[in-house]
Amino acid sequence: MKVAERELSFLNIEQIRRLLDALSGDALLIAKVCLATGARWSEAEELRISQVRDGQIHFTGTKSGKNRSVPVDDALIASLNAHLEKRFGDDRAIAERFFVYSYGAFREAVDKSGLTLPRGQLTHVLRHTFASHFIMNGGNILVLQKILGHSNLTMTMRYAHLAPEHFQEAKALNPLTRL
Repeated sequence: MKVAERELSFLNIEQIRRLLDALSGDALLIAKVCLATGARWSEAEELRISQVRDGQIHFTGTKSGKNRSVPVDDALIASLNAHLEKRFGDDRAIAERFFVYSYGAFREAVDKSGLTLPRGQLTHVLRHTFASHFIMNGGNILVLQKILGHSNLTMTMRYAHLAPEHFQEAKALNPLTRL
């Protein structure tokens, strides 16, 4: 039985800006974690303090069951730390999670920003956006597979057509170019 693939949607830079401008609080930082790491919304929303260390976010208990670690820039780490300080102050040592549940706030921000997304891809568009921009910016498909935690390359290959050099390698890598 063949199942038709769903439309693969992702946000362009202008749409990302509009969405981030419409977000605030926990939902803003959760979205930034998703855009920086390719995490699913639930993985970012349930992020524990112990999972952020050594310049990486370590995802455990994922949908695929695979642990993954994704390097992130210092600015995001600083934002996460500032968020903890603001939220917990002196009680930071007893804090376990970074965020409160913010799915509703995200939905409101999508509406406010005027984005139209395919059915069933509300928060997942952030994961698609990360993967799409990763490939469009020249990222390696095998590295993307590891970042996303896909068990096989077939899932990750949905993004391959977005590579700027897609099929252009045929010109440079064929045997006639060596003659």
